[in-house]
Amino acid sequence: MVLDSGVLRVHWLLSRRPAPVRFSRVGSGGTHIESVRGMLVGRDVGIYIHIPYCRSTCLFCPYFRDVLRDRGELETYLGALLREVELYGRALEGLDLDVVELHVGGGTPSLVPPRFYRELRDKLSEFFNLRSGVGIEVNPEDFRSPQLVEEFYACGVDEVSIGVQSFDGRVLRGIGRKHGPEDGVRAVENSLRAGFRWVNADLMLLTPSIRGYAELSLDEKLDVFKRDLEEAVELGAHQVTYYATAVPRGSPGYRLVELGRVNQEVDSVDRFVEEALDFAEDRGLRLTRVYSMSRGSYEYATVNLEMVGPLLGFGAGAWSNTGYYQYVNVHDVGSYVELVRAGRYPATLSRRLSRGSRAWRLLFDQLSAVTVRYDTFSSLGLRIPLGGRAMLNLMVLAGLARRTSYGYRLTRRGIVEVYKSVINYVVELPVKATEILRKYSDPDNLPEEVLIR
Repeated sequence: MVLDSGVLRVHWLLSRRPAPVRFSRVGSGGTHIESVRGMLVGRDVGIYIHIPYCRSTCLFCPYFRDVLRDRGELETYLGALLREVELYGRALEGLDLDVVELHVGGGTPSLVPPRFYRELRDKLSEFFNLRSGVGIEVNPEDFRSPQLVEEFYACGVDEVSIGVQSFDGRVLRGIGRKHGPEDGVRAVENSLRAGFRWVNADLMLLTPSIRGYAELSLDEKLDVFKRDLEEAVELGAHQVTYYATAVPRGSPGYRLVELGRVNQEVDSVDRFVEEALDFAEDRGLRLTRVYSMSRGSYEYATVNLEMVGPLLGFGAGAWSNTGYYQYVNVHDVGSYVELVRAGRYPATLSRRLSRGSRAWRLLFDQLSAVTVRYDTFSSLGLRIPLGGRAMLNLMVLAGLARRTSYGYRLTRRGIVEVYKSVINYVVELPVKATEILRKYSDPDNLPEEVLIR
């Protein structure tokens, strides 16, 4: 069995599968912008930039990405990104929006020339009140050069999330990563030395074993995971995140599953999460999410705002959520560039979110953050849904949470169960959505509705 669907066994209170999501074709540009402006909640917004290029494709990558063929192609894409920012910036003038988060994901944002991030900040500042630095995801081999790392920092990048995945070569081989363990070490060291205010090390757990290529026993995987946590913290990373490795059907490595060469002990995920909790407790680290620990209250989080909004996403494949209006950009780089060059918005599919839906999304987000706070809901003009309160009270009775003066907090057992629920959700909805949306590369020939289930 492999993690290609919501197969992690989770407590029945958290086992409900995501409801099917129905998107409609985005209408005329004017109608779309009226929806964005009219449903944009709050003055503070986050911005997400998607860089869909990588040097190569990892075996089990679930994200929207393409292999970069030449630098000219990348420069064309970056020009289109700045143009899309300008299109929305002009359309949203007068709203006096403050950008409080700016993160770049991919793909591989560290493939981008550092000077682009200065250009991006300058372009955003023309239309928004930019109150944030830039956080980018980093491939370790791109940060081997201290000089290049310092150049990123000089161009306004002040947070990095380094895709270490593991400091063990056998694990890196098994997930098809091209960098070596020493690259992860150098990337963290160079980032800290350059002065980035926040450095996150991204780790993988429950990685697949590939017969005849990269084989580790369960005990070996647990030992490697513990050593990875220790290495990341001893190197000085401010935050460590740890995700179970999904094996999506649309990934290049899924053919190995079909050939019977892949083994993944999905029923043992609890042991890995328990290992992480023991480690955080022993080291006095704070759980910022059920999947991350840090030295402080801050967290590097690329798209958490997408759950609740408002988040504006730019780039091919980017998702946006104004609070009550969610829309998705075309999942094809060529089509994206053509649309933006023609002065058209690259959003192709959208849906309206109800007040109740927003409250449920916030509850799910709060559960992943270990604590559900009444004041977080009230600050957004929301209340915990009646069904959500019932679920939380049942979680208390089941020993998954406890009541506090400010709301609810997960117990240790609750953290393990919510972790599995989060992974199931990611595999069941965002990963499947990417596979489905890539089929609709021609924005002029979209169906009226697309169902993701």
